[in-house]
Amino acid sequence: MSLISKNTKIIFIYVGLYMCMLFAKNTNAVLTISQMERNETVIIIDSQTHIDYGLAYPVTYEFSIPDGSNNLKTYRKFKSNQTWSLVTEKTNNDFFNGIEAVRFNYDLNIAYTSVGFSDLSDSIFIKITDSEENNMGATYIRMSQYYDNRDAVVTSTADDWASWCNEKFIQTCQIFRSYKLWLSCAVVTSGNDYDTWVDIQNQLDSGFVEVVSHSRTHPYVPYENLEGEVLGSKQDLIENLELPNHNRYGVREYIYAWVAPYGEYDEDIDIMVSVGKYLVSRMYFGNEHVFSGWDQSLYKFNPIGVSTEVGPLWLGTTDTVLLNDTFDEVISNGGIYHVMCHPNILEWDEEYPWVHLEHISNRNNIWYVGFGHMYSYRFLQSVYPSLNIENSNYFPIPDKITLEQNYPNPFNPLTTIKYRLLEDSLVDIAIYDLSGLRIEKIASGWQEKGDYLIEWEAISSEGEGLSSGVYFYRLKTGNVIKTKRMLLLK
Repeated sequence: MSLISKNTKIIFIYVGLYMCMLFAKNTNAVLTISQMERNETVIIIDSQTHIDYGLAYPVTYEFSIPDGSNNLKTYRKFKSNQTWSLVTEKTNNDFFNGIEAVRFNYDLNIAYTSVGFSDLSDSIFIKITDSEENNMGATYIRMSQYYDNRDAVVTSTADDWASWCNEKFIQTCQIFRSYKLWLSCAVVTSGNDYDTWVDIQNQLDSGFVEVVSHSRTHPYVPYENLEGEVLGSKQDLIENLELPNHNRYGVREYIYAWVAPYGEYDEDIDIMVSVGKYLVSRMYFGNEHVFSGWDQSLYKFNPIGVSTEVGPLWLGTTDTVLLNDTFDEVISNGGIYHVMCHPNILEWDEEYPWVHLEHISNRNNIWYVGFGHMYSYRFLQSVYPSLNIENSNYFPIPDKITLEQNYPNPFNPLTTIKYRLLEDSLVDIAIYDLSGLRIEKIASGWQEKGDYLIEWEAISSEGEGLSSGVYFYRLKTGNVIKTKRMLLLK
């Protein structure tokens, strides 16, 4: 009898795949920031990281502005040849979260500019001008720890969204939304009927709701089907839902967080979470009030717990004094208050949930954010190198390639990919599945300018036919990347 379990065999395979992913990553900095001679700032994200994670959620960049400044404006664009767009200005008294905005503090001589990356470009251009549109000598300082330099964070998670408790989740989402509180809903994906998926979509579209993965069948550890529970549940969410813009990069969609059923966790799950390119996972342990640490070896954040659970389950409580005191302590220390609930047992006909939500909501100094969105923000801070700004005349390399849609599309099993090089270039073309794993590299090396055709057959390296589904083909040359989607139908 083999001493290696089924799950352990799977893990060996995926560790190998994951290490290949790590070694294949661009060794350059994930995020670089350059100060240009004409008083503009360019923020550049590694193109593969952009594809892997999207990262469209706004991050707040701080700039020093000249002493005595007044009536300033901030502009941004995503390509050098684009027209500048004015960033909406907000004040200290405005309640806003997770949007592109700028706030000027003329007393401290700081501009807080919140911008997310676009699928149009791996770059963000930022300039600050006076009222007459003259570029000001604004100097980049840092990323704010929290969005808009808020003092503390509130994030909320709700476990076990499935068809059998769908109505309770709809009610809970609506109530949290009425308090402008984000609710990250952990969805159990197997067996959900059409109406449930429609209801989840409607709540997403209404705002203040994020979906995170909570497995397919809510199993105990160890999982009989480790890959299906961790990776399959993420794929179910992507296939059944149209995610909002801050969970998208072009046609790709992203689920940033994994929530462990029953709060149980082990090393096998942790590795699989990393393979699935989740940024963070949530276990069930209390008194966790800070960001979890970045694990460079697995390229993810270590698991994080919750501050408290609202409701009569496990370590939860209905004691409003205890709940509010816990919140006050966390916030006063500038921490992260992570409240969790189970909507199926949350008692909205009782007083305690209303009292607590009223207590924690509608404060202008607090960043209210989805659990996964919080960690997509945190990701850039964790992989950002030590600041070394140099004057430069950086311009993104203009597009020197065109990549056309494959034909036929849908296809089975052969399709043709056509592209054009406008100058001699070092070319890399690869096929990826929907999870971001590379299937095959179909071209690599120096090519002369001209038109090219590649015929691709949808088979694995073992010679087996690939399953039906969405795939991506990516062409990279220099700093230019083109990605398109194709559909295999059998």
